[in-house]
This record gives sequence, C-alpha cells and structure tokens, in this order.
Amino acid sequence: MCCDWRVSRNGSPPSPYRRPRVSRRVGLALGALFALVLAAVLVAPVVLRDNGSGGSCAQELAYGGNAYTARRVDGLVQRLAVGVGVVSGCGVPASNVDIRSVGGVAPARAVAVAGDASSVYVRLGVCNGVAAARLLACLRR
Repeated sequence: MCCDWRVSRNGSPPSPYRRPRVSRRVGLALGALFALVLAAVLVAPVVLRDNGSGGSCAQELAYGGNAYTARRVDGLVQRLAVGVGVVSGCGVPASNVDIRSVGGVAPARAVAVAGDASSVYVRLGVCNGVAAARLLACLRR
C-alpha cells in the first residue's frame, strides 16, 4: 500500500464527512418554508404597529383644555386652522401639531390634525361606541 487512491480533486486529503444527499422535493419544501417564515418576520412589525381598526392604542390630543381621542374615518374634510395642540400616545413622544376644524363639526366636539385625512380627534364623551361609518353623522348633530 504505497499510495492512497482516495485523493480529492484539489490535492488535499479526503474528508471523512460526506454531505447527505437531499431530494429535490425536500429542498424545495425547505426553501418554501424558509420563505414563508421570512415573510412572516418582515410583515409582523407592520401588522403589530397598525393595531387595526379596533386596536387598544389610540393617539390622544390635548387642545383647548379638552382631551380628544383619534378615531379612523373616511371622507374627512378639513376646514380652517383653529390652533395648536399636543398629540401623544402609542409609543410616540408628545409633539405640537396644527389643529384644523372638521367640515360641519364644532371644534368643541371634534378636530383634525393638519395633514392627516384618515383620523378625526373626538372629544372624550362625544359619540362613544358609534361605528366609524356613522361617526361623522353623529358628530354633525
């Protein structure tokens, strides 16, 4: 036995470890599973931050000595600038924002933040429990 005929192609001694063969179907299944897990990890922070329509976290606004809570609404029409308020909550530090009136609604009942057409800030105790679809009608009474 002068020579060992088991020599690797690059000239180094052969490795005793051999990589196990995996069928193509198993490899594709593992790749698809990895892609799903990766997608879930990337999407989860967006879903958790959004809080949906019935989330327990709603930003609050302090304006004119009253407290207002943000509610999602469609068809919001902002009108005149009425002042400056302080928005806080949901992990966001307090910040000054420009307050605008809402079309057909007294600022004592609800206001809007300039640049945010998807939320109306409703004074605490006004239109409690009203669905988003009927919120503007309730506020205009």
